[in-house]
Order: sequence, then C-alpha cells, then structure tokens
Amino acid sequence: MSVSQEIVSLDGPSGAGKSTIAKLLAKNLSFKYLDTGAMYRSVTLYFIENNININDKAQVLNALDSINIEFDTNNKVYLNNVEVTDKIRESRIVAFVSQVASLDIVRDNMVRLQRMITNNGYYVVDGRDIGSVVLPNAKYKFYIDASVDERAKRRHKELLDKGDNISFEEVRESIRCRDEYDSNRKNSPLMVPDNATIIDTTNMTIDEVVKKITDVISNIRALYN
Repeated sequence: MSVSQEIVSLDGPSGAGKSTIAKLLAKNLSFKYLDTGAMYRSVTLYFIENNININDKAQVLNALDSINIEFDTNNKVYLNNVEVTDKIRESRIVAFVSQVASLDIVRDNMVRLQRMITNNGYYVVDGRDIGSVVLPNAKYKFYIDASVDERAKRRHKELLDKGDNISFEEVRESIRCRDEYDSNRKNSPLMVPDNATIIDTTNMTIDEVVKKITDVISNIRALYN
C-alpha cells in the first residue's frame, strides 16, 4: 500500500448495513466511498434487461465489454450513463445478484476495476470479499454482521419504503439463501478476513456502529504515530 493510500474495508452478509455505515464513515473520515455491491447489482441489472445467459461465457464476456459503471459525488450509481441507484436495489436484482457475482469472469472483471479505482487515495470500500480478496492489504478491516431476522427486518422496511410489495418471510428466506450461497461459492466466498474486527450490529444504531469503527481506526493510527 502506498503512502498516498488508506483503505477501510467493510465485509459482511446482505442486510447488515454495510452501505449505510460506509457512507457515513467515509464522510466522517473525509474518505471516498466505493460501493462494490452496487457494481455487481448494476451488472446483474444489465444481464436481466438484456437477457444475458449467464451460462454462456461468450455472451457474458461481450456483455461486460458493454457495461460502464460510474458513481457521482452523491453516491448515485450510473449504468451506461443512466441513473440506476434505486433500480438496482429492487427485489428481482437482489434475488439474482449472487449468481451473477459468483461467475469467475464477472468477479475478475470487477476486482480489477475495484483495485484500479482505489489504487491511489483514501477509500471506504464495502462488499463480500474486500478485506479477504480484493484489498487484502487494507489497513483497517471490519466484518459487519447481524442476525438473519434483524437483517431481514431492515431490508423489508427498505423495500416497502420503495414501493416493493414483498412479505417479511420472502425477504428473510431470500437473505438466508443468499447467505448460504455467498458463504459456499468457490470463488471468493463470504468470510471474516484475517485481522478484521467483527462488529455485530443487531442491537446497535448506525451512529453507534460508526463510532465504534472510528474508535478502532483511531486506536490503530495511534499505534503508528
């Protein structure tokens, strides 16, 4: 890691609050924020809307060459110059993203892009394999977790607020299945990265989580100053 680079990695399962926490943390630290989950969801959206057969390697490769993902300063997500921030969080995308993200050629493409983006600068990066695979040399590593019921409750409220009419039971089962799929996939499975601080957010507020992470970072910095 160069002297002009500091990375905070936040790994953890779906619905643990990583994105919300990462955005606030980046703001508090004056770091940039990279939402890798949004990148995979954007790819998934493109695949769905363009009827890409994920079992056809040639189709997938051609599709990846046609995809351009960008973030603006307000963390809005753009897929080929079209804003898709809310669209990529619809239940149809969430239900399919793990299958897309498990494809070797998709992960290799995204990992290269993520490493290129964060090569110079100060970033908070959240995802499933940031501290373990994408940026294993991140200076500050965290694993953000919560109970399945709590994560389902949070995701269910988020979807209802956006007009997605789905039951709590459906959301809970989707999260349970995604946990199992992400943890058992061969390529970059969900795991606690080496030397990561584990934070269970089940009974914590967002502000409490951000403060805890900030305190850990401050303590680590103090050791090197």
